[in-house]
Amino acid sequence: MLDLRLTARVGTILAMGLLATTSAMAQRWEFGAGAAGTFYTSKDVSVGSLKAKAGFKSGWGGSAWLGNDMHKYIGGEIRYMFQQNDLKLEQGGKSYIFGSRSQTIHYDFLIHAAPRGSKIRPFLAAGAGFRGYEGTGKELAVQPLNNFAYLTKTSEWVPVVSVGGGIKFMASKRLAFRAEFRDYLSPVPNKVLTPAPGAKIDGWFHNFVALFGVSVLF
Repeated sequence: MLDLRLTARVGTILAMGLLATTSAMAQRWEFGAGAAGTFYTSKDVSVGSLKAKAGFKSGWGGSAWLGNDMHKYIGGEIRYMFQQNDLKLEQGGKSYIFGSRSQTIHYDFLIHAAPRGSKIRPFLAAGAGFRGYEGTGKELAVQPLNNFAYLTKTSEWVPVVSVGGGIKFMASKRLAFRAEFRDYLSPVPNKVLTPAPGAKIDGWFHNFVALFGVSVLF
C-alpha cells in the first residue's frame, strides 16, 4: 500500500512538471545532453546470521533534457537518463556479476542562485519520476550465492526521487555548459534483484551521478 501511495505521488509530481513545462511556452527554453559517471550504494542481504552485499557496479550513463525558465530564478526540466550498471552480489570473497541497465524519466524544479542571463548560474534541483531496471545478463542453472538472492533477466519500474545541484556556464546567449551532481533514490527492484527464500533485503538504493553536458538555448 505504501509503494502504491508513493507511486501515485511521484506520478502527480511528474504530471505537474510536464504541465508546467508545456504551459510556459513564452519562456526561454533549454535543450541539452550530457555524459555521466554513475555509482551506487549497496544493500545487505540477510539470511539468518549471514549477510551478503547486493547492488550495482560503477558504470556510465547518458542524459537528455528539455527545460525552461519560469522565473528569473526558478526553472524546471524534464529529463531522460540511460545508465549501464551491472548487478553484483558479494559475500566472503566471492562475487557474482550480472548485466544490467536502467532508464529514468523525471521532472525537476531548479532554483538558481543567479538570475536568468547571468554568465554563471549555480542551481539546486529536486524532483521525482520513474526508473526502469532491466537485467540483461545470461541466467545460470545454478547461480553463485543463490542462498542470498537471484539476479534475473527481468525488468521492473519503480519510483525515483532526484536531488542535487550544479553550475551552468553561459558560453554565449545560445550555448551553455553545465556540471552537476545528483542523488537518485529508488526502492530495491526485487524482481530484478530477487531475495532467495528466507532472505531479506529492504530499503532504497542511492545512485550518485556526476554529469557534464551542453545545452542549446532558444
